[in-house]
Amino acid sequence: MKAVVVYESLWGNTAAIARAIAEGLGPGARALSTAEATSEAIADADLIVAGAPVHTLSLPTDKSREWARTGNLGPGGAPPDLSHPKMRTWLAGLPQGRGRSASFDTRVKAWYGRGAAPKILKELKRAGYRPIARARGFFVSGHPLKPTTDGTLREGEIERARLWGAELARAMG
Repeated sequence: MKAVVVYESLWGNTAAIARAIAEGLGPGARALSTAEATSEAIADADLIVAGAPVHTLSLPTDKSREWARTGNLGPGGAPPDLSHPKMRTWLAGLPQGRGRSASFDTRVKAWYGRGAAPKILKELKRAGYRPIARARGFFVSGHPLKPTTDGTLREGEIERARLWGAELARAMG
C-alpha cells in the first residue's frame, strides 16, 4: 500500500501528528509537507491522509497566516514556518485520483466549530479519494479565546495519532 500523509504545519504540531500517523500506517508510509507532496510524490497513492491546523474555525487563510506571522502566536512566541503552501492551495491543485482518504487537524479544545478536517475530507472526496474514516482532531494546549497561550501538543496526542494510523492501515486491509 502506498500511503502519504500530507500536512500544513506552522509551528510543528501538525507535522509531528502527520509523522506519527505515518508511523502507525507502517513501513513505506511517508509524511510530506504541502511543498513536498507534489503530483509525482502522490501519484498512484492508495491512501492520502491530509491535515492542517485550525485557524478561525477552519483551514488557514492568507489572512490568518499573516496574523500568525505578525502576532508571534507560536509556542514561546516562535515565528511560524510559512515556507510551504496552505492546505487550501494544495487541495485546489490536487489531481484526480482513485485511492482512499482520511483527514485530521490540530486545534485547541473548544465548544464550537467543526475545525479544518471536515473541509479537507470534502476536498479529498471531490478529487476522487473516497473517505475511509471520519475526520479526526488532535489537540494542542491553550484556550480558544487566548491563542497566545502555550500551543504545544497535549500529552498523549502523538500516541493517539500513531494508533489512528494503525486503524487506517487495518481499514485499508
